[in-house]
Amino acid sequence: MNIVSVEATIVAVKETFATASDLLFPAQYRQKALALLVLRPERRLHVREISRLTGTSPGTMAKELDQLQRAGLLDRHQVRNQVQFSANAKHPVFPELSGLLRKTVGLANVLVGALAPVADKIDIAFVFGSVARATDHWGSDVDVIVIGSVDFAEILHAMYPAQETLQREINPKVFSAAEWQSKLASGSTFLLEVMANPKIFLIGKHDVLDVLGQPREDRPA
Repeated sequence: MNIVSVEATIVAVKETFATASDLLFPAQYRQKALALLVLRPERRLHVREISRLTGTSPGTMAKELDQLQRAGLLDRHQVRNQVQFSANAKHPVFPELSGLLRKTVGLANVLVGALAPVADKIDIAFVFGSVARATDHWGSDVDVIVIGSVDFAEILHAMYPAQETLQREINPKVFSAAEWQSKLASGSTFLLEVMANPKIFLIGKHDVLDVLGQPREDRPA
């Protein structure tokens, strides 16, 4: 994959996320507040902390949080003289909302941005495991597979700021295209399981992954 096509893919992915998230969450501060709380349902944050993390005035954020709480999406907690909010994981739409935020304003967008500096060396990158299946919990790592000519140290360096932003451990596995194809051909149980389960694509799409899985003589020119 050349640098032009990689850059075009990243732009397209970011535009897709932006279009969907802006349509579904027209208020930017609502996007950010929901992402902070829904993607970390064990977390309780007070109004001023949410305001600081989202770049929103405390007054505006307090009104927004009250609306989300009245809608049942957030729980309100009184801790001494401080009001804290957390996601209501028991709400019927919580699993769908969590998955939507992962793919729009949440985790995926952060990871796409983190990989941008080395994107010209990446054929495909995606999240797999419990995060992609939406079965993760507060202690779960974010599992990422990267296939290309980039090395492991470069990916670790690129992912470090994303770990700080998400406050979650990112566990990357890096393969060259030849290594990926060889392991698939040898029947790697791990890779076959990855292929059979949900994925959140960051760079490239499923068709690129399918091509990489083909023997070299069968790949389209």
